[in-house]
Amino acid sequence: MMSSILVLSDSHGRLPFLGAALRWAVEKSGAAEYDIAPGAAIFLGDGAEDLGPASREAGFALPWYRVRGNGDLDRRIPDTLTLDTAETPAGIASKHTPHGRKLFLAHGNRHQVEAGFDTLAAAARAAGAEAALFGHIHAPVWERVNGVQLLNPGSIGRPRTGAGATFAVLEIPESSRGSLSVRFFSLRETGRGITVNEYN
Repeated sequence: MMSSILVLSDSHGRLPFLGAALRWAVEKSGAAEYDIAPGAAIFLGDGAEDLGPASREAGFALPWYRVRGNGDLDRRIPDTLTLDTAETPAGIASKHTPHGRKLFLAHGNRHQVEAGFDTLAAAARAAGAEAALFGHIHAPVWERVNGVQLLNPGSIGRPRTGAGATFAVLEIPESSRGSLSVRFFSLRETGRGITVNEYN
C-alpha cells in the first residue's frame, strides 16, 4: 500500500493549469479504482496566492504545506519546512504508512539550485530529512545527491522544458525501509480543455 502527496510549484498566476491539476487530484481522490489518491498537497513557491482561488474553484480541500518562493510576497510563509508525514493533520502516513518520512521543503533559490544541488542536499541532511523537494528551476528532477533524494515537480505555470506544465505525485511506501517513488504528470491544452497525462 502507498500513501501519496501531490507536489506542485511555480504557478506564477497561471490559474487554469493549477486548477486543472487540482481537479485531477479531486477526481483521483474520490474514485476508489484509481491507484493514486493524494492525502495532502505541497506547494514549493512562486504562486502561493494562487492556491486559495484555484482550490475553491476546483473543490480541492486537502491540506497545503507550502514554502515561500522568491516571487511570493507573504512573509508569513516559511522559507523552508521539514515535514514529518506521520505528524500531519491529514494523516498522510497514519493509515497505510505508520512510519513517518521526513521531507525537507524549500523553493531552492536560497540554496543556489541553478548552480547545482549539493547545498540543498546538505540542508536536507542537516534537517534529518531523507528527501528534499524544491522548485525554482521550472524543470522536473528526480535524482539522488549525497544520499538525499531530490524532487522537483517542474512548473505548473511557466515550464522550461519540452514536457510542458508539470506536477508530481510522491509515493510513500508502507514499509519504513521502502524507497520513495515519484510519478510525473504533464498538462496540455487541447480542444477539450486542459488534459492531464502521466509521463516518464
